[in-house]
Order: sequence, then structure tokens, then C-alpha cells
Amino acid sequence: MDRLVGTDEATQSEKRAEKADRPEGLARDVAAIKIGDCLLGYKAVQRRMRASRWNHFRGRMREIEKLIRHRHGDIVPEADDALIYVEVIASLALVEFKKEFVEVVLGWAARWLPWAGKGDIEEVIYERTKVRFSPLSADALGHALHLSYVERSALNIRTIGAFDVPKRKREKLQKEKRRQRDRSRKEEQRRAVGARSRADYLAHSLSAARPWEAFGISRRTWERRGKPMPDPATISDCGSISLAA
Repeated sequence: MDRLVGTDEATQSEKRAEKADRPEGLARDVAAIKIGDCLLGYKAVQRRMRASRWNHFRGRMREIEKLIRHRHGDIVPEADDALIYVEVIASLALVEFKKEFVEVVLGWAARWLPWAGKGDIEEVIYERTKVRFSPLSADALGHALHLSYVERSALNIRTIGAFDVPKRKREKLQKEKRRQRDRSRKEEQRRAVGARSRADYLAHSLSAARPWEAFGISRRTWERRGKPMPDPATISDCGSISLAA
């Protein structure tokens, strides 16, 4: 019996070590190897685990905190408009947590606005959620936080709009950025396989060199005569070259 227990413990230890060595976001499955109905064996395969469900409140709260750190540091300084952050968090928390949202907002405010009294925070919560509550869209949130498009882009904020660029225009700008990014990627791929850039091609093209002018003939005549190339030294010394038909 002791021997069996020891073997089981060793197996469990190996499994724990194997799990610790496994990259994050990957899970290991066992797949059967078959030819027709004949089972040849099994093999271990790794698959990417499904990410946890996106939480809209948590995502927006993290971006608001990112904005606070960018603007103020670790703590929002005491100012006339400082409680606007509590207002927007209260509006978002009410939708997410329903009856328990007050404690969530109080805890959040204690972290980011430690100088604010509990009574002041509760007054803001009551005013924003009971008296004049309205769901905050991305653009409404951007207006409330006075978030500009430049600041939004610099911080890579995605769930909050911008007060100076409406949603439709942001979508157009994003589409253009994506198009430019795709063009750059394809250009790099062409360079990797040895293709010349358009500027280099035009610089060395016949249309730029115009060798037929050195002979004083048209391009069509120059092509009929076998596309002869003039000697650069002769051109510099004598100007145009006479080419017999």
C-alpha cells in the first residue's frame, strides 16, 4: 500500500511540474492517431486556451486609471473637477454591480482620491446615480473626462471616445491607419523577396534616362533600331549622336 501511495505522489508531482513548465494560455490534450479503424497510438498536443470573458466595466475602469496615471500620477490631486472620476465610475459600477455598486465606488475612491471624505463621495454617488443617471456611451464618457483624440491615441484607449473627434470620424481615421499599416507590411514583404521600390524603379527607368534623345531620334525609332545605349563619355563630349538607319 505504501508503495502505491508513493507512486501516486510521484505521478502527481510530475504532473504539477509539467503544468508549471507549460506556457501560459496553452492547454495540453491527448489525440488519438488512427489509420481507418486501426488505433496506432496517442500523442500529446497543445491548444490555446480560450481567454476569459471580457468585462466591459473592468476594461473601462482600467483605462480610466491609465488616464489618471498619465494626467496626475498615483493619486488624483484635490481640485474642483477631481470628483468627475468618481461620477463616471459610479455610473459604470451601477450598471455592472447593481445594489452592491456603492461599496465598489467607495473602495475605488479611497484608492485614487484618498483626500476625499466618505460623505462627499456618497453625495456624488447619489447625485449621479439617483438624481441624474444616464448610461454613459463611449463619446459621453470622453466628453465627461475631456479626453482628446490625441491623448486617446497616445494612451491606446479603446473603450472611451474623444470629445473633439466623433465616432464616425474616428472609424475613418482608424480605417486609414489600418490601410497604411497594411501597405507598409506588404512593402516590407516585397523588399524581402528582392523587389525594387517604386522610387528606385523610376530613377532607373527608360522614361527617366531617355537614351533616344542622345541620338536625336524618337523613342519608337530607337526601339526599331534595337535600343542601342549611348556611351556616357561620348554624350558629354559631343552632345547628340548620329545613328545611321
